[in-house]
Amino acid sequence: MSNIITIDIKEYKPGMKVSEEILNNFGAVLVHKNTMLDHYTIHRLKMHGINSIKIYEDYDEIEVKEEDTSKIYTEKINDFKSIVKDIGNGKKLDTLKVQNIVKELNDNFTSIYDVVTHLNNNRDIDEYTYSHSLNVSLLCSLIGSWLGLNQSQIRTLSYCGLLHDIGKSKIPHEILEKPGPLNSKEFEIMKKHTILGYNILKGNIAISKDIMMAVLLHHEREDGSGYPFGLKGDNITLYAKITAIADIFDAMTSDRIYKKRDTCFDVFEMFESEYLTKCDTSILLTFLKRIADYYIGSNVKLSDGSYGEIVFINQHQISKPIIKLEDERIIDLSKEKELFIKEVFS
Repeated sequence: MSNIITIDIKEYKPGMKVSEEILNNFGAVLVHKNTMLDHYTIHRLKMHGINSIKIYEDYDEIEVKEEDTSKIYTEKINDFKSIVKDIGNGKKLDTLKVQNIVKELNDNFTSIYDVVTHLNNNRDIDEYTYSHSLNVSLLCSLIGSWLGLNQSQIRTLSYCGLLHDIGKSKIPHEILEKPGPLNSKEFEIMKKHTILGYNILKGNIAISKDIMMAVLLHHEREDGSGYPFGLKGDNITLYAKITAIADIFDAMTSDRIYKKRDTCFDVFEMFESEYLTKCDTSILLTFLKRIADYYIGSNVKLSDGSYGEIVFINQHQISKPIIKLEDERIIDLSKEKELFIKEVFS
C-alpha cells in the first residue's frame, strides 16, 4: 500500500490520486476518494479554495494531451454518420471504423468534465441521432468506471452505447425525423429498432454477445414495462441496464425536433419520481449521485429569476440541491416547493 502524504496547492499535478474525499465548506463532495487528478479537477479544487490535499505518494504523472476534444467529437460524429448511412444503404457494419471511434473516445474523453462538456453543448438537432450515440457511449464508460468495472468491461460499455440505436438506420426517415410525437402505429415501427439493431450485429465476429444483448434489451425495464420482450430484473443484462440509464439521460437533456431539452435537475427529478422502479436502483443511484456532484459550484437561475450557486447536493433528493444566492442567503430547494432550477450555467 502506497504511503499517504499531504501536498500544497502549488504541488497539484495530473496523475496524482487522492486518498480521501475532498469536501467544500458545506460538506459536499468535490472529489471522490481514489480519483486521479487532471487539469479540470485541479482547477475545481483551486476554485473552491482547497489549499492542500492528501494523495498516495506513488503515482505516475500523466502526459497532458493537447488534442482539441471538440474537434475529435465532431470528427467522430461524422465517422459514425457514415457508418449509419452505409448500413441504411444495405452495406455491412464497418467494424474497423467502430473500433476507431471507441478508441478515440476512450483515449481522449478521460474525465467527467470531458464528457459533460459535450453533453451540455448546443448540438444541431439534425445531428441528434449521431451525437446521441456518441454521448451514450461516453456516459456508459463513466457509469462503468463509477461502478468499479474493469477496463475491458468499460470498453465493452463504450461499444454498447455507440451501437445501441444502430437499428434506427433501418427506420424510415419520416418517422425518425417527424417534427412531433409519434402516433401509436409509428411508435410500434420505432420500437423495432432494438431487434433491427440486434440483427445488424448478429453473426459479426467482432461484436460480442454482451454488446448485441445491450442493443436488443436497452429499452427493457426492471418492472417489465419495457420492450421488445417485457423482461424484468435479472433477465436484463448488466450492460443493457447501464445503457438504458445513459440513453434516457442524454435523450432528456438534448434538444429534439419536437421538444426543448430539460435541465439536468429536471431529469434527476424524473429519475427519482418515475424511474427508481423502472431502472436498476443501485446503478441509477450511483449514476445520479456521481453526476450530480459534478454540478457543485455551478451557477444557476431559479424559477423566480434569482441567481445562485449550487453548494450542496441533498443525497436523499438529488434534484433539489442547496443554493447560495447572490445576496449570500442559503436556500434548500427541497423545502422551497415553489422554486426550481430553470437554467444551469457551466
